[in-house]
Amino acid sequence: MPELTLHFAVLFALSAPIIGVRKAVIVSFVSLLPDLDFLFNVHRSISHSAVLLLAGVLVAILLVKEFRPSLLLPTFVGGLSLLSHPIMDLFSGATPFFWPIVRESVSLHLEAALVAGRSLRFEWTALVKWSQTPAPPAPVTDSALVGPIFTSEGFISSLLLVAIPIMMRLLRQRPFRSKG
Repeated sequence: MPELTLHFAVLFALSAPIIGVRKAVIVSFVSLLPDLDFLFNVHRSISHSAVLLLAGVLVAILLVKEFRPSLLLPTFVGGLSLLSHPIMDLFSGATPFFWPIVRESVSLHLEAALVAGRSLRFEWTALVKWSQTPAPPAPVTDSALVGPIFTSEGFISSLLLVAIPIMMRLLRQRPFRSKG
């Protein structure tokens, strides 16, 4: 699982230019919801299933479209941020992405390199790995957050991903004036 700050920061950086900084903060917190499964005593196969999250997002979009159409864009962006969580987790370990359609977890391992020598060439490898999803969806007795909130590398990346859209917003609000 990527650290929580990266889940937040990546979505913040992508959504802030579209919906603004304030709404992007809310949308980015939505992307953290699947990792709160331990608080709600929900098994990871339910909270990280793109199939179930997509069903919930579609219901939310239909309800917002019917009752509060003005919130449709933030709801759509929030839904995408929620769906991005299991996608990001696919690259860091086994994720029950297709549960309950497929009972196994999947992980993706990608490596790419640009090799410079007598000529430039691009090399890449991709590996899809399937593994057994641990334990059937049942009440979780060991409620704890597994994984780091941030690492030293992730903290710097997250800080930049959050700071750049905020700085861009501040620079647009206050134009520079030259003296003279």
